[in-house]
Amino acid sequence: MLLIDLIYNISLLLSLMVFYQVVVSRNKREKVSRKVILGVLLGAVAVVGMLAPLEYGEGIIFDGRSIVLFIAGLFGGPVSAGVSALLVGGYRVWLGGAGMPVGVATIVMSAGIGVIFYYFRQRHGSLTAIQAFGAGLAVHLFMLLLFLLLPNGVGFAIVEQIWLTVLLAYPAGTAAVCLLFQDYEEQEMTRDNLKWLAYYDALTALPNRHYLAEQVDHALSLCLGSGEKGAVLLIHLDRFSRLNDARGYDVGDRLLQEVARRLQETLMQKGTLARMSGGDFFVLLNENFVSDFQLEQVATDWITRIRAELRTPVELDDLKIPVFVSIGVTFFPHDRFDTPVQVLKRADTAMHRAKWKGGNQSMFYEQSMSVVAEQQFQIERELRVAIADNQLHLYFQSQVNAKGSVVGAETFVRWLHPERGLISPGVFIPIAEETDLIVELGEWVLHEACEILAKDSNGLIPGRLAVNISPRHFMRPGFVASVQHILHATGANPERLTFEVTESLWIHDLVDVTEKMRTLTKLGIHFSLDDFGTGYSSLTYIKHLPIHELKIDKTFIQDAPNAKDSAALVESILAVAHHMNLQVVAEGVETHEQADFLSARGDVVYQGYLFCRPEPFEQWVKHLTE
Repeated sequence: MLLIDLIYNISLLLSLMVFYQVVVSRNKREKVSRKVILGVLLGAVAVVGMLAPLEYGEGIIFDGRSIVLFIAGLFGGPVSAGVSALLVGGYRVWLGGAGMPVGVATIVMSAGIGVIFYYFRQRHGSLTAIQAFGAGLAVHLFMLLLFLLLPNGVGFAIVEQIWLTVLLAYPAGTAAVCLLFQDYEEQEMTRDNLKWLAYYDALTALPNRHYLAEQVDHALSLCLGSGEKGAVLLIHLDRFSRLNDARGYDVGDRLLQEVARRLQETLMQKGTLARMSGGDFFVLLNENFVSDFQLEQVATDWITRIRAELRTPVELDDLKIPVFVSIGVTFFPHDRFDTPVQVLKRADTAMHRAKWKGGNQSMFYEQSMSVVAEQQFQIERELRVAIADNQLHLYFQSQVNAKGSVVGAETFVRWLHPERGLISPGVFIPIAEETDLIVELGEWVLHEACEILAKDSNGLIPGRLAVNISPRHFMRPGFVASVQHILHATGANPERLTFEVTESLWIHDLVDVTEKMRTLTKLGIHFSLDDFGTGYSSLTYIKHLPIHELKIDKTFIQDAPNAKDSAALVESILAVAHHMNLQVVAEGVETHEQADFLSARGDVVYQGYLFCRPEPFEQWVKHLTE
């Protein structure tokens, strides 16, 4: 009978395991809710097992509740054990009889031992077969000891009759059930982990692109059915890659975590926030409206909130990092054939448009943006071909002193497309800047300039040739070696070269920047700080770095004669340059008024349309000799 009872209770538990999987595991519930449900189910199984007990006297019964309650404590912890114990204990009290106190004590003991081993598993991992048997043995040994407390010596008679079977079969049954539940639990955890890895970002714990795509697909279905419209926002952290390059990925990761936290607090579950790769976050707004106008108002309001939340710089150790974002917004459905891929692509297109316009802006998707994006993609593809097929040409613009003599020149790249003719640098340079094409382009310009210098045996080229070096090109590993190789291959004199760099170079590894600049300076190359006054240069940098020349940005030159602020800034730059013994080049000089303003305030080299437009080398040299 004892073995039958054991088989009966184990069968109930196995049925429960299947039922629990169906009811709980396939539904999204919190951990506490799942434990409460497990406790109720296990308590119900124990009560069912008690409906047909072994009776040894009036009110003195035996059943397999000990196994069930131990399992409740072992796999559900205090919550499941408590719920099960209350249900089973309540039923045992209702049954009453002489054995009721011992029965209740057995219930508490079994659940309690289960909880103890629950915490053992938390610290040491899954139970082995021997440990599971030992746990079952402990439960049933204590149960037999409690039986001895039954009145009138009944307990001793019962123990004498059942002890061997109980101590052999019931611990083994307990261990078997324990291992089966444990195996199921581990399988469930593996499935949960795989699902988490598939749908969530490991760094921020936010949903990822796959999860978002499913949510957008669901939202699309609802909107197509109701006639409403939804919105998706793509938030891009401007200059995030530069931060990674300058401060390392650890700082970048911490910034992403803080931004994710702020965005979550801002949305307050009124939108689905997901992180893409890099510094991109998507927001699927939970609010839907019938008209684009209503949705645009809501989206604009959320953009304002997001920018307000991100406005405060993020403090990481001794760093205060300002956060600027480019935001792209799109509405859906675009048509009845709209898909999640198309929705996210439109948001991406709008974001890149905002980024293209200088960043730290918000753009709502328009159909024309896709046309522009396609054009830019085509230009990128064709530019790669242009570099290899000699479609690029080097142009020169003279730099002139106060006497009108040419003392140098700046080089510019021009693209003569075989079908579309001359393409403006304003079109292809920004595209190249976003990719490694700017490196290939920079090396081509430098190589061409060096070849021209090497061939200038007659000394037709006065002074130095200035070559623009992008930050991406300068910070590339092996940049110095590449320059040395080009100089050696062409035979050009490095003392006739000036590298123009921008102030954005300072945000990178300053030690590396300084080392590279000093190495190149030893070769004879000069450095010019381009667009001075538009960035965030510190005079400390200028003092300690090998800078030979300052170039005043054309925006200040053009306004200087008539704008007091611009005039004061130009005068300050000239004073700094004079104090630090630096040459000054004023770019964008287009009128005599501008030239007179500069000449009255210091020794300045002029560059602009007033003196010379950029032109091909042959034409430029021809003008020099006229």
